Amino acid sequence: MDEKPNLAKLLEGKLNISPSQWQECLEEHKKSALSLVRILISKGLTSEDGLLKILSERLNIPYLKIREEDIDVELVKIIPAKLVTHYNFMPIKEQGGALQIAINDPLDILALDEIKLFLNREIIPFIASQKDILESIKSFYGLGAETLEAMALQQGTADPGALAQEKSKDIKDEAIDPSVIKFLNQILLDAVKQQATDIHFEPFEDDLRVRYRIDGILYEVSTPPTIKNFQSSIASRIKVMASMDIAEKRRPQDGRADIKIEDEVYDLRISVMPTPFGESIGVRILPRSSPITALAGLGLSSQELEILERMISKPHGIILVTGPTGSGKTTTLYACLNRINSSERKILTIEDPIEYKLQEITQMQIEPKIGFTFANALRSMLRHDPNVMMVGEIRDTETAELAVRTSLTGHLVFSTLHTNDAAGAITRLLDMGVDSFLVSSSVILIIAQRLVRLICPHCKEKYTLSHQTLRQFSQDKSFDGVIYHGRGCEKCRFTGYKGRTAIFEMLVISEEIREMIHQRMPSQQIKDKAISLGMKVLMQSGWDKIKEGQTTPEEVIRVAQEEES
Repeated sequence: MDEKPNLAKLLEGKLNISPSQWQECLEEHKKSALSLVRILISKGLTSEDGLLKILSERLNIPYLKIREEDIDVELVKIIPAKLVTHYNFMPIKEQGGALQIAINDPLDILALDEIKLFLNREIIPFIASQKDILESIKSFYGLGAETLEAMALQQGTADPGALAQEKSKDIKDEAIDPSVIKFLNQILLDAVKQQATDIHFEPFEDDLRVRYRIDGILYEVSTPPTIKNFQSSIASRIKVMASMDIAEKRRPQDGRADIKIEDEVYDLRISVMPTPFGESIGVRILPRSSPITALAGLGLSSQELEILERMISKPHGIILVTGPTGSGKTTTLYACLNRINSSERKILTIEDPIEYKLQEITQMQIEPKIGFTFANALRSMLRHDPNVMMVGEIRDTETAELAVRTSLTGHLVFSTLHTNDAAGAITRLLDMGVDSFLVSSSVILIIAQRLVRLICPHCKEKYTLSHQTLRQFSQDKSFDGVIYHGRGCEKCRFTGYKGRTAIFEMLVISEEIREMIHQRMPSQQIKDKAISLGMKVLMQSGWDKIKEGQTTPEEVIRVAQEEES
């Protein structure tokens, strides 16, 4: 049917669209087969919400905001995912023998007729936004449902309990089903859109769970129950991407891959581990073009920024950044290196892996298989006449001693340690066997940090903090107890949080602290002394972020309370 005159008549007097714009949209419609409704929205000639409300009024078709409780789950079970995704609709419920469905384009009469013919029942259409329909399909059918459905039909089974036949044989690269590739592409695309940093494929006896890590928190992804059938195929495809041995299923393997999504290139760090129910796979997603965060963008207070600027300007010494995996240590190190990078300085790094490319800085990646370790790399780096060196992580006594001695010979050294707080890094170095005199002489600054989620700006609102919670943070009598939290909205996945910032604990190695290290005093005593000299612990740094309306008490307690207790 010719949509243009019908749509033009329906929108007459409602939208300011010139004849030439109509003609351009019509030509694109004929070339691409996209509906005029989608073309008008994509060209920015109208908002989707505004256009759909006009069509709802003119066509007398209700405009529906899809809610989870509106959907009849039994209908979802009997209407194929392939049909739903092909015609872009969501079944709602049955009423009097007719099927209520949510559609985005009410003028696509051909699609409505074909849905009616395929399901052999009357159709009652409702108008809904494209986003609502796609989110509902993903929520109820699972991500990539139509792809897995097609694969199941090819194998002659759609039984969730059936085991995939390919488990008993090795799959060659060229033999991997294109549908598996398509399914993984859908997962990767969705993860990138959700701004996930990691994807986890976790096998269990009767299920393969897929989860994303977003802002440091894991969220389960809705997938069809049939995904378990294709567990082996998915693992083989990921191994092929990462240039791993697809026949080896008994030992852990690590690899990497590059993918391109919407003109953006991403590095994937892939880890495969064997479990009793198959191989567990972790995928770290790193955008290659992400700009290096400036020091001022790390979340430092003015006092913390002044300390860090002063310390990274020193000609020699060790600066350590501590914290658990995923606490932003590498980002802080990169920001420091970027700040002091100049034509007068030679900067070398040794990392595992190189997460981001730094301009005009020589970066190396360790290769343990050929004996190129942090310790061996440090020795080689010294022969390159550097001013500044970054060692990705101090993991053993040899690396620790080399880093210390390197700093004492006139080099500025940056590195990381896995400890709970700043003072704990001193104990860790001493436990590694480094002499206390060397530690006290070389270390100039230790930074402990955590990442806390930021309150979503779209649903931010005031609320009053209880006195009990207030006592956990501060004795500030003047504080009125009014802070902020996120109510929860679509923009933040109804979590109340969007994005992250860091909280810091900065231990400056003063003369008093240096003497305590030399005497091998316990870390708690060193920490108490540092607090008396003005150091803010993680909870206090978090309290500053709470008062500024950036995060919530619950979030700070989640990441910092255990260390402070």
